[in-house]
This record gives sequence, structure tokens and C-alpha cells, in this order.
Amino acid sequence: MACRRGRAAPNTATKFKLFADSAGFCQNPDCTRELFPTDRDDHPHLAEIAHIFAATDGGPRTNASLSEEERGNYNNLILLCANCHTLVDKTPDQHTAELMVSWKARHCAKRRQAFGVQTLSSRKDLRAVIQPLLGENATVHAEVGPDNEYRLNPEAAEARVWKRRVKTTIIPNSLKVLEWLDLNSYLLNEQEIKTKDRFRYHVEGLILRHLEGEQLPNAFFPVEMNGMAD
Repeated sequence: MACRRGRAAPNTATKFKLFADSAGFCQNPDCTRELFPTDRDDHPHLAEIAHIFAATDGGPRTNASLSEEERGNYNNLILLCANCHTLVDKTPDQHTAELMVSWKARHCAKRRQAFGVQTLSSRKDLRAVIQPLLGENATVHAEVGPDNEYRLNPEAAEARVWKRRVKTTIIPNSLKVLEWLDLNSYLLNEQEIKTKDRFRYHVEGLILRHLEGEQLPNAFFPVEMNGMAD
């Protein structure tokens, strides 16, 4: 998701929100190409951050009234595949800012519908939704996670399986959990909200490491998540 535009470039939190909103697919509703395909061992990266209004004056859909910070704001960005990014920037008259904003809104609505995310009436109902997702993640980590003996051999088959399962299972499940917790935060107590925020930071680190290739130390999974809404 490279974007090198000075202050018009998104910060880490914005990148995370863009990926979460995309659910891993191009946000052009006529495309929906998978941005992080998992059927290849080299884990190709197809996601590109596109500016709705140009990052610099003279670019596609220029809005000279925007500051650099506003141009790098979440509201002015959309996550696309490389082909769609090229298309919208080469044909700005056909791909207006209004159209691209509608793409984001439609994609967000589609994502929520696909995940079935909705407001719930009880902590029991919330627990019933998130526990299977957290449980699957825990199983993957226990079976092929980096705490196993292969950690001393980064070329081991288990290491490759772990990298794949982080992308195909752990990150998607974690984003779904955050969707449910954010929408139903009124059911959480103060300590659980703090745990949710720590979990979000952990997931951001997974995305930076496994999807963006940034070799940064990451915060550990907060074990309090295992008892969330219990």
C-alpha cells in the first residue's frame, strides 16, 4: 500500500482503517479484485492507496482548497488494485470524486452485510459471535504459530504455513472481531474497551508486518481478549 506524498500520505492508523474497510478487496464495486492473494508463496502485494482529490495540485481531481493534511486524510483515500488506480487517475472526468466516495460507501455497506455485523442486545450474544473467531485464531497459533519449535528455522514448512494463515485466517478474523466490538461497544465495560484498543494495536502490527512487509516488533495479543464479554 505504498504512498509517498509527504504530508499528503496517510499515517499508519489511516492505512489500517483503509485495509479494514476494504476487507482485502479492491473498493471499485465493478472490480473487487483480491488485493492480498494467498495462492502463491511469494505473497504478492496488489493494494494501492488512491487519492480521491489529487495529492498535489495539477493531479487528477485537483481541489486546491485542500491542505496537505486533508489530502492524506482517510476521507480522501480509497484502496484499489493497481489497474483501477491507474484507470481512475487517467480518466478523472469519468471517475469523479463523487463517484469514488460512493464506491467507498457501497463497499463498506457490502462488507458489513457480508460479515452480518449488527447491533446486539446482550453480552451473551456478542460473546457467541466473537468466541469462534478468537478460537480459530488460537488454534492456528497453537498449531503453526512462531512459538513452536520451528522458530529457529525460518525456512521450515510450518513457517510458510504460519505466514499464509496469518493472512487468510488470523487477520480477517481479527478484523471481524473488531467490527463486532466497535459496533457493540455499549455492551463493554471500561476495562474491556481498553483491551479492545490494545487488541486493535496488535492487529495493526500484524498488518504492517505480514501485509506491508515492515519488520517491526509487535505488541503481544492481549490475553484478556479470551474473556471478552464473558
